Amino acid sequence: MKILTCSNSCPRWEGGQLNPRSPGGLVPMLIELLNKHGGEWIFTAPPGVELADSVTLDGDIVLHPVGLDEELRRRHYDTVSIQLLLGLLHYMHDTSSEPVFDSALSDAWTGYETVNRLYAKRLTERSANNADELILLNDPHLMLVPEFLASQQAARKSKLTYFLGTPWCEPDYFTVLPGHIRTRILESLLMCDVVGFHARRWSEAFLACCARFLPGATIDGNSVTHRGHTTHLVSVPFPLDVDVLDAMVGEPATADWTERLAGMAAGRRVMVRADRIDLWKNMPRGFAAYEAALERSPRLAEECWFVAVATPPSRAAGRHAAYQLATEEAVRRINERFGTPDRDAATLIQPGKGRDSRNCVVAALLMSTAAVVNSTYDGLNLFAKEAAYLLDDNASLLLSANAGVHEQLGTLACTLDPFDIDQTSRAMEEALRAGTESGSGSAGERHALLRSENAERWLEAVFRL
Repeated sequence: MKILTCSNSCPRWEGGQLNPRSPGGLVPMLIELLNKHGGEWIFTAPPGVELADSVTLDGDIVLHPVGLDEELRRRHYDTVSIQLLLGLLHYMHDTSSEPVFDSALSDAWTGYETVNRLYAKRLTERSANNADELILLNDPHLMLVPEFLASQQAARKSKLTYFLGTPWCEPDYFTVLPGHIRTRILESLLMCDVVGFHARRWSEAFLACCARFLPGATIDGNSVTHRGHTTHLVSVPFPLDVDVLDAMVGEPATADWTERLAGMAAGRRVMVRADRIDLWKNMPRGFAAYEAALERSPRLAEECWFVAVATPPSRAAGRHAAYQLATEEAVRRINERFGTPDRDAATLIQPGKGRDSRNCVVAALLMSTAAVVNSTYDGLNLFAKEAAYLLDDNASLLLSANAGVHEQLGTLACTLDPFDIDQTSRAMEEALRAGTESGSGSAGERHALLRSENAERWLEAVFRL
């Protein structure tokens, strides 16, 4: 078996080894699979970094960076992949004014095609094209690669899976895209043997789009037959690497963060959230909900502390900057109203990217009474799985109904309506009560669930092996 994978996301390596491991997500899981099986990884080289066409690592792993100039990167990544497609799949467009499909967006779409064609060319060059080869494509940045691959490889024998770590929107919202673009995306993805998502609701939305926009398609359960080819839909969430998480608990960096956070908590009960500063993470509403809880029960500020651990997105757009300012303003307002000169009621910690930020999250979860995930729409949400694993029996996981991981953890969590500030605030207040009995199920039950999954089982599921 050979794995050949493509992603926009870029791994890091040193001394012939891929590194570092972390508790989960696309890149850490691909690292684990390649370390076990070997294989090749095609990815977008970081901006401003010149790399060789290929890099050979230990364990029969070969990396293939795809270099893009800044203008092409802007059109492919910033304008189409992030602003248009991620905005679409997460329901983030204000359709009263955006998107506007004008000549500028048409030029950006041409850039998206160019990058996808480059990936397909590299993929064709590296493919052995035999039944033992597993080709895994990832995320919305590369949704035309199957189309271009089919045009360059007349008779594919390899198994081809496309996995989207995002949500998928319902057909009415999918009409934000012009007809020729939405048809092309769907038809390209249906050239794969399998299309995978983290949750059934995203798979069902994709099937509904196929049924509505591809008149010639036949839907049969979890499969679509189009132009003589059958594509299967699977719903397989990324696993949490609990062994890595267990190791992080004992790391010196976690101890350092524990000491620092304990000083800031000053003996108060702790509620934590951890997010990348993406628009769909819904941080301003989360702080507004906490502010509403403090308005009802001002003493909570004396007894409790709300800490948010935030990391920046890649190449943040203007909306991200405004969103971060709104988040910071919400924290400032809470502290002006309910904090004291020597005690914040709420704190936004931004430790930066990298492993140290994960140690901060681990330390915060180990001391928390509650963890909050109130995403508007989220493909999975790894933090919710980390919380489910590290919180004790009496702690509560407050989990958005629109996070993909809710299908796994909903019965072990308190469900939030992410748009309802009053409901969220009351759930927070209940979770922060001393001696709460509204915890997220038994730790044993949560541990058993999360230990039952691993990268190898995920691979077998998404390729239907």
